[in-house]
Amino acid sequence: MITATFGAAIAIGLPFVGASVVRKDASVWTLQGCFTDSSTSRTLAGTSFASANMTVESCTSVCDAGGFSLAGVEFGSECFCDHALQSPGTLTSTSNCNKACGGASTEFCGAGNFIDVYWNGTPPPTSPLQVGTWTYSGCFSDSVSSRQLPNRQTTSGGVTVESCTSACKASGLAIAGLEFGQECWCGSGPLTSSLSNDNNCATACVANTTEFCGGASRLQVYQDLTAQVCLSSTLTTGFNLNAVPVTPNAPAIPLHVHIIQTVPLVSWSVLTALSDTLFTSTLLTNGGLLPMSTSQPQFRTASLTTKPGDSPIFVTTQFPPTAVGPYCAMANPLVPNGPQVLGLNGRNDLWALCTNISTSNPSNRIDAVYSPGAGNPHYNLSSCQSVLLEIV
Repeated sequence: MITATFGAAIAIGLPFVGASVVRKDASVWTLQGCFTDSSTSRTLAGTSFASANMTVESCTSVCDAGGFSLAGVEFGSECFCDHALQSPGTLTSTSNCNKACGGASTEFCGAGNFIDVYWNGTPPPTSPLQVGTWTYSGCFSDSVSSRQLPNRQTTSGGVTVESCTSACKASGLAIAGLEFGQECWCGSGPLTSSLSNDNNCATACVANTTEFCGGASRLQVYQDLTAQVCLSSTLTTGFNLNAVPVTPNAPAIPLHVHIIQTVPLVSWSVLTALSDTLFTSTLLTNGGLLPMSTSQPQFRTASLTTKPGDSPIFVTTQFPPTAVGPYCAMANPLVPNGPQVLGLNGRNDLWALCTNISTSNPSNRIDAVYSPGAGNPHYNLSSCQSVLLEIV
């Protein structure tokens, strides 16, 4: 998480405390080290000023007055403040921060694209993992031209994680996103942008600097676990599925796409607990599932429409149809911040494992079934076990 990353940076910087006169502490501010920086992606991005008479003391004084916990001097004459280190700034050798301060030739003030960072001991902000019924879902890319969450909310007293999630809930929307320290956005999903590193959501909330509120073009996203909302209909990294019984302490059961029928040039498969190594992972693309085979990459497989009471069906052929569902990734209702789960038609709680009793299946294969019902010739409803399908 962001806190761990920042804490590690502080720990690395501590040996510099009490160093020589050219790398001095300023009042309660202690030197944490020399970090990389750039004009297009500042390591400290809260506020800044420049002065030909820059000193470490004048910089930390301005940052202190602004309520910031980090101060940085750069290029001999520049001062930057923030509540947390911003990505992609990284700790580097102190020898890179070799430019004297314009107002104190006995002090170092960073260098070109290198910044000496000081800290006043105030703990960095955090991203709460749980706020009431809302759980943290990650940091997502966003843009002005293509908003991931279309409904902006105004909150009295300023934007915080608590005020934003409350505003979204009051509007009947189950996804909340905080951005750029002071923006609150709401929606019902699914998000179509890529998941970003948590370090990119490292802008402190203007209204509460102990919390993060996203970043520049980055949404810090929360989902109300009392609602079922699609987070994403596309996952570009291959995954597998585990059936996790909703009963406590029951073991997870790996699922596989297994071919059940083949005719010339076409095969059909189901999602089952039967062990199978042909399909090694699955992609989620625009709501459709695409099982992948590393041993036989010529296989092109796509999900077909799944009706309530049936198992997910897949077809393999040279020119398969567009994969359909609609499937999506959703927050895990059993394990907050745990693996996401697979939903179908906006529901993740209708999956079950059912023993297949059809005469064409003498091995009593256990299949995944969506919304099982009575009277199905392939299983007895009484034998079905409710599960969630975890994306792993």
